Amino acid sequence: TVILVMELVGIGLLSTAGWLGGTLVYRNQIGVDQRYAQAGKWQEEYLEMSKGPIRVASSEELKVDQMKLIHLGSERIVIARSEKGYAAFSDHCTHKGGSLAGGNMICGTVHCPWHGSQFDVHDGSVKAGPAKEGITTFPVEEKEGGVYLHFPQNKL
Repeated sequence: TVILVMELVGIGLLSTAGWLGGTLVYRNQIGVDQRYAQAGKWQEEYLEMSKGPIRVASSEELKVDQMKLIHLGSERIVIARSEKGYAAFSDHCTHKGGSLAGGNMICGTVHCPWHGSQFDVHDGSVKAGPAKEGITTFPVEEKEGGVYLHFPQNKL
């Protein structure tokens, strides 16, 4: 009878571990992703607002699918590099205000770490909910070895 009890306890523990692992991987989307392990460290920088284009990075500073958070006064803007080039967008998710800079970016799509909303980094459109509204994007260009943000003059 002791062996039978130990077998039942073992089956219970194995079932619980399987359920927990499945919940973490499939429902909560937690897992180890090695595809972008070499993308470099997450970055953050405080810059002064100025009229005209603002240099936010050097051309080679960010690797593909890497993001950098820029603070311009009270504004938080993410500079990201995708396979299509550089993009700039608001750091706030339109669903519940989560920081998009704290999420992942894969193939030009940024994922909000709070509830999983996905946005295209170049045009701000919603790729997957629960967010219903797109994020604000800003014009950015790469020239003369730098990445320049064109921040709206009315927000200065």
